[in-house]
Amino acid sequence: MSRKVEIILNAKEEVFRDNVIITGFPGFGRVGYTVPKYLSVALQMKKVGYIMTERMPSVILVEDDGIGLPFEIYQNNNITVLMNRAVPEIIDQNAFSEKISSWIKQMGFKYAVLVGGLSREFMNENEVYGYRWISNTSYNEPSLEAPKMEKGLGVVGPLALLYIYLEKLKIPTIMVLPYSIVEGVDYDAAFVGVKAILKSLLKMEAAVPELEQLAVKQREEIDKIVKMLQSETQKEGPSNIYM
Repeated sequence: MSRKVEIILNAKEEVFRDNVIITGFPGFGRVGYTVPKYLSVALQMKKVGYIMTERMPSVILVEDDGIGLPFEIYQNNNITVLMNRAVPEIIDQNAFSEKISSWIKQMGFKYAVLVGGLSREFMNENEVYGYRWISNTSYNEPSLEAPKMEKGLGVVGPLALLYIYLEKLKIPTIMVLPYSIVEGVDYDAAFVGVKAILKSLLKMEAAVPELEQLAVKQREEIDKIVKMLQSETQKEGPSNIYM
């Protein structure tokens, strides 16, 4: 019997058509959480929905726009962010990825941008770009300046699962992977990812200087959030927060 995943929307479905959707999970360097967080604030997105799984992570957070649930949807100006403050429980991860992928297909999104951290142990000494990327067989949208991820490397966890289901449904998908520290929050890596997405994919280079100032202000809030998530992980076990 399949696990139940429910998407609750507070906006008309039409607002998502031809949007770019950006999402990730709080894995290495918390890049998959921090990048969508920065973008949602910088682009003045509004909360338009949330996601329920059968076994929800037991955490809520007080943020600028109210109470933050584990999985929420933000939208503005043809850009949608699925902000995953936690990682779905292992038992729910396949159902979560399948449901999100089907919803993306149903809503008519233009393409998906997945974000995660790539361990710095794989970074060359003379690295210029600070990230790597991959895309699926349906992706014909803008490419990125950096080289694609080298052979022999890979992605594990819910980000990989989501990529697999998006591939199955032939949804154009690109994955951006800034080189990151493994533990803690890597703000430098997150900003590398943000700049790559804004400049090369969204063609919003003018927003970068303003975002730099905003990123500094957001660090204190994100630090508090991560500490709370880490505390919850220690109580509940590692599966519900980390990749």
